[in-house]
Amino acid sequence: MRLIEDDASAGFSLRALADRLGVAHRALYNHFADRDALLASVAARGFHRLSDSLIDAPDAASFLAAYVRFALDQPGLYAVMMARSYDQFNAAPLLRAAADRMIAIALRVLAVDGTDDDTRRRAVMRVWMLAHGGIGLHRSGVLRMRSDEELVTEILRIAGLAEDEPQPHQPLWSGTSEKE
Repeated sequence: MRLIEDDASAGFSLRALADRLGVAHRALYNHFADRDALLASVAARGFHRLSDSLIDAPDAASFLAAYVRFALDQPGLYAVMMARSYDQFNAAPLLRAAADRMIAIALRVLAVDGTDDDTRRRAVMRVWMLAHGGIGLHRSGVLRMRSDEELVTEILRIAGLAEDEPQPHQPLWSGTSEKE
């Protein structure tokens, strides 16, 4: 896990991991069929950690703030978790179960009672997409945030979940013009 947390690109090889662990690289194949199987296992552990950090969220604002903080505090792990395709989730039952747990927690906390399943899932996806997009823009340097905490606050504001009034801050993006 440490190698992946250190390398946000997850661009390591099984040989590099074996060297870091001090084992023969063939030994890893006793546990994982290939690099993708290892990454699926790491992603599943990441979803369990994320779920553990979200399970006690009393409301949508607490949930969203905890989600964003998790991603910012563990960028390599978060990148591996979010780099799995839908087909990869379905091909790895433990990964799928771990992600389903996180989504079930999100449905409980974020969805509006009395709505149909499709509406509830869309409510969860709206928040997930907003958070993931904001995290990605912040990590890539596109957004001009002074701190991770400012990003958390701004995402809560955009989602309509902030309790405070917007304060003067550095603009997220400045210098817009339609002229070339």
